[in-house]
Amino acid sequence: MIKKYFISSLALLALSFSVSCDNTTEDPPNQNNSNSGGTTITGPRILSKITNGNIDQEEYITNAGVLSQALIRDAGSNNTITATVTYSGDKISKIKYLDNVNPHVINHLYTLSYTGGKLSEITMDQTLVSSANHSDFTVYYDANGQLYRIVEKKKMGGSATYTHYVENKFTFAAGNVAKLDYTTMLMNGGNPDPSTSTTMSYAYDNYDNKINPYTTLPKEYFMVTGTLFPINFNALSSNNTGKITLISSGAPQTSVPKSYLYDAQNYPVSDPGQIVKYVYKPL
Repeated sequence: MIKKYFISSLALLALSFSVSCDNTTEDPPNQNNSNSGGTTITGPRILSKITNGNIDQEEYITNAGVLSQALIRDAGSNNTITATVTYSGDKISKIKYLDNVNPHVINHLYTLSYTGGKLSEITMDQTLVSSANHSDFTVYYDANGQLYRIVEKKKMGGSATYTHYVENKFTFAAGNVAKLDYTTMLMNGGNPDPSTSTTMSYAYDNYDNKINPYTTLPKEYFMVTGTLFPINFNALSSNNTGKITLISSGAPQTSVPKSYLYDAQNYPVSDPGQIVKYVYKPL
């Protein structure tokens, strides 16, 4: 139900870029590297919104570089998810996701915990009509401190025991997410049951050497949001992917090309067709 609700948003985020070569230019037509006051940004900045035509597809509300809310708008309807961010010191401690439909499909409260300054555990409590669901996430890093896995164990419908298991397994290359293996299975007696396992993989290729606009915002926000939208885990990459390939057993592979125009500071400002635009605020 949740994935169906978001399908048009996810498709738009994946498909809204046309094929093109590297279109870096000092002055791309209609470049969109200025704030709402029209001042060109030449220094530090933070992502404010991503627009698609006349729709603000994603909007990030910040004050002095601190993210307080994010709005995710559905591509095919008036549905909007608002993520409200709470901090403890300089670390995100909670994120509340709430949609604007009745009854709510998205009504999730995530609580974040850290070890040695790195996100290590997440809990999620969801109210879905009259049903209460709970998830416990564990975040794993490799020996070099690189994100390796995010594992979720779910208690569905008020169950006292875990009934569902999800693993997000990352492959990084040169600071970019090269592949995500998203595996789900049922749990039996508190243990994952591999006989029920299914995997969807996302391969991210043809990265540029420019700045990923999502890196201007807290990575922990995108680590949590990625558990809702796995295809967009490449928001954790340093650069911008040029192709996303969906790989699922028994189905043909689907590849989606992506390309960008950049400003003189190497930030994406739009797709080559000037339909999708990136709007920044100066810091």
